Amino acid sequence: MPDMTVLGRPLRQMLRDWMQSIRRYGAIYLAAYLFDLVRIRRAEAAEGFDARWGTETATVAYPWNLPSLRHAPMSTPMSEIHAYQAAPGWLIREALDSIPLQPDKFVFVDLGSGKGRALLVASEFPFAKIVGVELSRELHQVAECNIRRYRSPSQRCASVVLHCMNALEYDFEAEPLVLFLANPFGRDSIESVVARLEISLHATPRQAYVIYVNPRFEASLRGAGFLRGVKRGGAWWRPWSRYVVYESLPESMTGVSSASTKPQTDL
Repeated sequence: MPDMTVLGRPLRQMLRDWMQSIRRYGAIYLAAYLFDLVRIRRAEAAEGFDARWGTETATVAYPWNLPSLRHAPMSTPMSEIHAYQAAPGWLIREALDSIPLQPDKFVFVDLGSGKGRALLVASEFPFAKIVGVELSRELHQVAECNIRRYRSPSQRCASVVLHCMNALEYDFEAEPLVLFLANPFGRDSIESVVARLEISLHATPRQAYVIYVNPRFEASLRGAGFLRGVKRGGAWWRPWSRYVVYESLPESMTGVSSASTKPQTDL
């Protein structure tokens, strides 16, 4: 007998994912799992991103369903790897619009880039280069396909590079940087990314911005002495549509270490 489907997903798989979500993320997922399924389905239907461009960026992907993560030995604990869930295109655009980009100067880097939606939206902005870093081989391959398919008349950057690797081992570009994080990791990994960014900015002084969507561990940015908050969007009671934007302090563009600087925020 064929498996029943609920909200477009096989019932047995949905129940397994529900149980895994509760086991990994806590009892809150007794209700949050089904709420997210309904919310995402409605939001994607309303925005119509994939329908417009012929891409496949919307479907949620849980790490325990990805063979390349489930079977391969990894230095990053599985508990630190969050499910892939595409940020709304409008939110990515709104956050990027808040940054005073100099055309062809900045590199856009998405750590935990998944199926690549943020990369596609970023290509509508005048970046010198766009970089996606994704640990899952399966999601990496979907992103490659989406980039080949995406053809927007407003596209302004055609230089897109994908890396299938651990984001915590990625060395940042030497150019001015926009770092994008869509709730990809746990607290320890976010802190590691922030620390690597500070080292990179100290070694090669330049301007940098960090966009953090669904900023569960924003304290790691707020406590970093080399960053200050410049933008906050979305409502606190809708965490999936919240984002913050931080920029590097002038010291990081002159080579002055921020180790002794007190944490700052203008938000």
